[in-house]
Amino acid sequence: MGEVDSILSWTLLSECPIPADVQDLLVEGEVAVAAYKTLRDSAIFTNKG
Repeated sequence: MGEVDSILSWTLLSECPIPADVQDLLVEGEVAVAAYKTLRDSAIFTNKG
């Protein structure tokens, strides 16, 4: 549950464009559906759970 706690503590500031270089990190069939700015980086959400 510690991993879930750290994810829930992220602060999502605002939606932003999905970075182009994210595609290189995804597995076959995975699609980035949304990106949000965080305090330092961005959080990318995909169709895989």
